[in-house]
Amino acid sequence: MSDQNITYLTDVYLLTVIVQTGMVEDILKAARDVGATAGAISHHARGIGLRERLGLVGVAVETEKDVISVLVSSEQRDLVVETIYRAARLDTPGRGFIYVTPLEKAATYVPESIMQRMKEE
Repeated sequence: MSDQNITYLTDVYLLTVIVQTGMVEDILKAARDVGATAGAISHHARGIGLRERLGLVGVAVETEKDVISVLVSSEQRDLVVETIYRAARLDTPGRGFIYVTPLEKAATYVPESIMQRMKEE
């Protein structure tokens, strides 16, 4: 085991966005523009919905989606969700969806300078 302390984040939410391929960069840029800093992308996830089940002449059509995961604090959560919703145009049927999961805790490296600033606030 390392002597290094683990920094746990407890005020964290995971935003998961499932969208049509090709939208990732616009969505991540919009999220970064309002303060989101951590994101991960999973390309080529497969999903199924009503449109895919019906397909042409009742034959199933497989569609590929991109999955974006973004970690945010509770203060950022609503703003980032609304921003992503607009950037991904999720008000259009078939574009995708977003959901929010509260995380009990997450662990990552936080530079000492940031830890000091957090303690001072």
